[in-house]
Amino acid sequence: MNQTAASPEGIKIFKHIFIVTGVLLLPGLQGAVLGWLYSLVPLLVFYYLCRYGRNVGTKYILHGTLIALLAGAILHMAGMVMIAMTMMPAGFILARSASKNETPSVAGLKGFAALSLSWLLVSGILAIIEGNHPYSMLLLSINQGLDEALKQYQGNEKIPAESLYLLAQTFSQIKERLTQLMPAILIDSALFTVWLAMVLGNRLLHKNSGHGPWPEYRYWQLPDKLIWTVIGAAFLALLPLPIARTIGFNLLLIASVIYCFQGLALVLFFLDKWQAPLFIRSFIYVIIVFQSLGTLFLSVIGLADVWFNFRGLKDSENSGDSASQDVNQQDTL
Repeated sequence: MNQTAASPEGIKIFKHIFIVTGVLLLPGLQGAVLGWLYSLVPLLVFYYLCRYGRNVGTKYILHGTLIALLAGAILHMAGMVMIAMTMMPAGFILARSASKNETPSVAGLKGFAALSLSWLLVSGILAIIEGNHPYSMLLLSINQGLDEALKQYQGNEKIPAESLYLLAQTFSQIKERLTQLMPAILIDSALFTVWLAMVLGNRLLHKNSGHGPWPEYRYWQLPDKLIWTVIGAAFLALLPLPIARTIGFNLLLIASVIYCFQGLALVLFFLDKWQAPLFIRSFIYVIIVFQSLGTLFLSVIGLADVWFNFRGLKDSENSGDSASQDVNQQDTL
């Protein structure tokens, strides 16, 4: 009887360990196809720590990581597993913030800081070991890829000389802009990874355990004071100084992604409020994902929400019924 009762629990333990091992190991085996799994590492850590507690969740993560490292060493890809491990601190910090009942903005900032510091530390170590910084290697590989693409166009005799000249100028401008904006692109990728872990993790916790550390995503909002970052970035971008303009454009790119997150929360809020049918929701999601104007629209309405308070969350706070209390009441129903 005891063995029969313990068997299902043992199977669940091995299942969780196997999931951790797979998320850490598979991107190294098939990077071109499964490289996106790296972005799920903080989500996995955050979910296990919040869902099963610090002690049990840490055991799942630790055993899965050890198995992934062992398998990686056998397959000569332990370095890829270690790269995946650099994503783990963000998950631990998010879980800690959730246990302390910190707001999504504070938790996200701490998770982003943990992920950024982890990347900086590992890249610094790799630079010392290999003699080349990964950031420089990244820019070099992108420039080489663009140069190879340009050579293929130049080898086509059917393309007029004038078009080849314009194409060469365009590729040159792309390389220059990518070099200038690469810091913002990397920061945005870190912000997206942390945001994905928080939103999906919070949603999974609400669904599987009945409650999560934060309200539903449609009620999330950024601090009003963050708007001064946008104003300051716009001011720097207008200055006739190259360094100031580069900093300003980087800050604007970062701010656009942050307010895109708030814009998406705004869209979800009204889709739920108006009880939009599934096909309309799906149509809107497709437009947002596949149309560049969709993300721009989200950034604009997310920024506008600071002044116009479309969801009325600030009015609820001022009247003494905070949005978080309303959401908690709804979650318990």
